[in-house]
Amino acid sequence: MTPNYQKRTIFWLRFSGWFCLLPASAYLSLLQMTTWSAYSYLYIAEIVISILLGVFVLTTANSKKWQNPSNIMKLMIFALVFTSFVVFIPLWFAYANCRKIDN
Repeated sequence: MTPNYQKRTIFWLRFSGWFCLLPASAYLSLLQMTTWSAYSYLYIAEIVISILLGVFVLTTANSKKWQNPSNIMKLMIFALVFTSFVVFIPLWFAYANCRKIDN
């Protein structure tokens, strides 16, 4: 039985797309707890970035562009810098499976 690494990559991409809602909901709760200040704009920006990243990953999960490990690495770096470490973890699993496709 040979593992299908392409299906695993798509699964981990979809999982990370849905996992983007976790930091977005955390920032939303932080926004609700704080009074209107300079941090409010930061929370709003993080909510928008997290949701847009999740929508982007979910809509393009079946695309051929995610069969290239360098594209997933770019997405991993973007997720680590701009969203959270929680989104980075399933992307790392997708990257590992994508590298196995090339071998």
